[in-house]
Parts: sequence; C-alpha cells; structure tokens
Amino acid sequence: MKPGVLGIGAQKCASSWIHAVAGSHPGIGLSEPKEVDFFSYYFDRGYRWYESHFPETGGAEVYFECSPSYFHDPRAPDRAAAYRPELKVLALLRDPVKRAFSNHMHEIIKGHIPPCTFEDGLENNPAYLEQGLYATHLKRWLSAFPAEQVKVLFAEDVAASPTGAATAVFSFFGVDPGFDSAILHERRNESDRARSAALRAGLRAGGRWMRQQGLEGALARIKAVSPVAGLLRANSVQIRDEIPPMQPETAHRLEAVFAPEMEALQALLNRPALPWQTAAREAAG
Repeated sequence: MKPGVLGIGAQKCASSWIHAVAGSHPGIGLSEPKEVDFFSYYFDRGYRWYESHFPETGGAEVYFECSPSYFHDPRAPDRAAAYRPELKVLALLRDPVKRAFSNHMHEIIKGHIPPCTFEDGLENNPAYLEQGLYATHLKRWLSAFPAEQVKVLFAEDVAASPTGAATAVFSFFGVDPGFDSAILHERRNESDRARSAALRAGLRAGGRWMRQQGLEGALARIKAVSPVAGLLRANSVQIRDEIPPMQPETAHRLEAVFAPEMEALQALLNRPALPWQTAAREAAG
C-alpha cells in the first residue's frame, strides 16, 4: 500500500494525538510503526521497503504515516514529492518555546540524557532551537508541494477544540468528517516515564495489536475503565514533577530568538497572529 497523507511534525506538537485520531477512523489505514522515517533517515532502503510498512486495512480509503523528522530534514520535501507528487502533507506546530521544553522532557524520558535542568539541556542540544525554526522548514515543504496539498494545524487549536481539529483532519484526508472518534479527549504523549518499563511495553504491545485490528475506539474505552486507568496512573511518573520549569529569563531569550521565524511564519500562512500570540495578548489584556 502507498500513503496518501504524510504527517511531518514538528516533534512534540500533538503528532501522537493526530496519529491516534486518524487510526480510529475506519477509512484511514496507518503505517506500522507510526514513524517510519523513510524520507529522512532510511531513504536508501527504497520504495518497496517503505511501502512494506503499510499493512492492508479493510475499508481504508487512504493511508497515513507520521514522522516528525520529516519537518526539519532538508532532504525530505523533495524526496517525498519525487515519490508521490499527489501526497497531502499535514504539519503540526505549537508555541516554539513550549515545544523546546517538551523536547527536553522527551530526551530525558527516552534516556538520551540524564535528568537535568532545561538550561543544561539547551546548552547541550542545539536541536531544541533548530526544530523550532518553523518558517525555514515549512517553506521547503511549500516549495515542494502545492499549497492546497499542505495543511498546517496548531496544537493550541487542537487542545481548544479536539472535535473541530478531528473534523478538519478527516476532511483533509478525504474521509467522512462526521466520524465521532472515541478518543477525541484522551491525552497523549504526556511527559512521563514508566515505573515498570516491562509493564508499559506489554500494555503498548496490546494496544498496537488492537489498533491494527481497527479497534482504536474499543481500546480507548478499555483504558477508561477504573482498574485499567488506575494501573496506567500507578505506572506513570511525571517528569515535570522532577525537572524544574524553564527559567523566565530563558523563556524571554528564546522568544527573542524565535521572533523573526514567527514573523516569517505569519507571512507564510497569511495570519495576523499565531495562536500562542493571541492567547498571550488576551491574558495581558
């Protein structure tokens, strides 16, 4: 099978939520795994290798793959366009300062770095900033694909109206936009680590199997049952309780660093303001 829609990130911008909502729709088939990273890291393995990651799903009208590495890899847009010029591209963005902090939490959870302050992580990892250069990265995708084939969603809008975001996603995919997903209000990809890695791995393996069978809605209902929900909570340790928040002066400095990119993004999308800017102005007013 071949994908019809490509999710490109950015990382830590609700891509896991979008992937789960897409997978709950009977008209959408998913790659296995979620992030194949073909157009970024594994392009040398060829198209057949890539397409082997899309198991045929009964009833699927379109197939979806979502790899956040595509957003910032400068090679990915032209590679994807050469593969299938008719691909639709879904980008997800959020406040770049908050995205950078979530990136730091992600690195700790994955064990790439030991627990440390955001400031220490930022000094060590330039990708915290590089992945937030939204205009620079998005411009490459808009050069490779027609604007009508590229949709940009914001994590802030997803949080404000999950149902509205899902409807927009389904419409963009070309499937029934009125489908009522059972997982629209389920939190995903939280900044936590497992007390028992083996327990989490087992639960996730079971969840993957259910998704492959088209049982995403049933999975959401099972996770909401008290014993299962309690088990999930008991096995979760919130990293934000262990790592101090970003220093205010660091946040102000990053806002200044990102300001030219955000101005360029507004022009690129023809928007008078970005969602986090609107929220900040309303809070100040």
